[in-house]
Amino acid sequence: MKDPENGRYVWDFSVIKEILMNPVYTGAIVSQKTEYRFKIGTIRDKKPEDWIVVEGTHELLVDKKSFAIVQEKLKSRQRPGKSGEPSIFAGLLKCGECGKSLTIRYTNAKHPQQIYSCKTYNAYEKQHCTQHRVDYDTLYALVLNKIRECAAAALTDSEAVADQLTNTCEAQQKGQREAMERTLAKDGERIDVLEKMVLRLYEDMVAGRITEENFNLLQEKTQKEQAELKAKAEEGRKRLADEIRLAVDVRQWVESIQEYRDITDLDAPTLNRLIKEIVVHETIDSDKTRHISIEIHFNLKPIPEVEQVTG
Repeated sequence: MKDPENGRYVWDFSVIKEILMNPVYTGAIVSQKTEYRFKIGTIRDKKPEDWIVVEGTHELLVDKKSFAIVQEKLKSRQRPGKSGEPSIFAGLLKCGECGKSLTIRYTNAKHPQQIYSCKTYNAYEKQHCTQHRVDYDTLYALVLNKIRECAAAALTDSEAVADQLTNTCEAQQKGQREAMERTLAKDGERIDVLEKMVLRLYEDMVAGRITEENFNLLQEKTQKEQAELKAKAEEGRKRLADEIRLAVDVRQWVESIQEYRDITDLDAPTLNRLIKEIVVHETIDSDKTRHISIEIHFNLKPIPEVEQVTG
């Protein structure tokens, strides 16, 4: 760990969990680990069973049996609150400064309150991040009201809302699409070159110009690059298709949000359907006044909704 006093290179539980879930240590290459929408970005992480995994691309460090056992243990873990039930905001709240999640806990007051605070702060205190404290009740009311507002706007003029969202993306849409197409073409050309390289290497080995050992070493390196490029190309094609579906996605979001005009209660399925993530930022004045800003990023909606809270 380098320079821990300044918060650099800090290992925490989330980093270790990512390592434990990464199939690269079993000799595989993985792609499409997230759901992506053009101009919106990553919506959520995919389940491991939905990842694209290319096996046997390099030497393994962990055998598959041990890896499978670890995955089962991770699946069995929950993120329950004091009541024993997982928080409805679990997996959605992110610290706007360090990027880690906000976790729920209870205050030590006479009448304990549920609050969310930064995981990094909880583990390492203010040397590495600030608390980013948000009361559960405040967050609940804020998100509920924002969903109602969006639903009311969509019901008032759904076409205007859809057009506004679509226009946000259109200015750069053409350039983004052309850039992705160029990248796909370049990767395709490189894959063709690699296939020809393997053929030439085989011919050189047969002719005695290189040894079989060198052939195997070079072939392994070449095939690894091929696998990585093919996985990258597949992800690129998916993103390109997502861009083409943008207008449909926007209108689906407008139709979906209309159902929630009169919503009175929030639950985890509703939040995960409508919201990509909730990002909490914190600044502290010289007089120690805390200012919290909360960005609510809706699924299929590229513009974050920002609310200000002063503590």
